[in-house]
Amino acid sequence: MSNSHTAGPTAGGLATAEHCDARLPCDATAAGAARRLVVAECRSARLDRVATEVAELLVSEVVTNAVIHGRSDVRLTVRAWPCRVRVEVGDDNSRRPVRVRADEAALDGRGLAIIDLLASSWGVDDREIGKAVWFEVAC
Repeated sequence: MSNSHTAGPTAGGLATAEHCDARLPCDATAAGAARRLVVAECRSARLDRVATEVAELLVSEVVTNAVIHGRSDVRLTVRAWPCRVRVEVGDDNSRRPVRVRADEAALDGRGLAIIDLLASSWGVDDREIGKAVWFEVAC
């Protein structure tokens, strides 16, 4: 895993973001590493506990999907402010995620519904190679 981190207390009186870029391996360790990075950035930015926990849950969903469907290293970008966090998860697969109606007994298929329910906003951006699924959580 490689990552970089930048931070700053203020710029012209405005709070600047805690910022982390990381490249995670396409394996079972990626979701856990992403959760730890998101929590660390949220805590550094002094984001409240509930928003931090929501971001931690959502990044786990998105990174797990990137590992399963993207089949490439996962690119993670986290920007956290005192009242908001934005997370982007990129992979090399250009296919956009599709919402499916999960069977009640199914163990999967609810990721996008969870993101839609808990994120303040979210979307999918096409990249030169692949795509990035992003979400924001606000206090």
